[in-house]
Amino acid sequence: MNTATIIRDQIRALDRFAFGAWGTKDMVNMGDGLKFKTSGMTRWKGHVYVKYDAGQDLYNVDFFRIRKAEVKYDQRLEGVFAEDLVRVIDEVVG
Repeated sequence: MNTATIIRDQIRALDRFAFGAWGTKDMVNMGDGLKFKTSGMTRWKGHVYVKYDAGQDLYNVDFFRIRKAEVKYDQRLEGVFAEDLVRVIDEVVG
């Protein structure tokens, strides 16, 4: 299994409706993590990048938007435990 599949399965195990609630689309395997776009009836719309940090065995989560070919980082959370992924993403995305 690759890292993106593991992250996706961990989020689905925590809350099987999370991706649907966030309006997730365009899931991309980034090699070291999973990137997806949120849309729909969410408070925050943009890209979420969940990256695995093998040294700490934790996740780093980046929230960013792409506007006019410019990347704007809204928030970066480091050292997130797997069991906290849904809660952390949900607090920002809504």
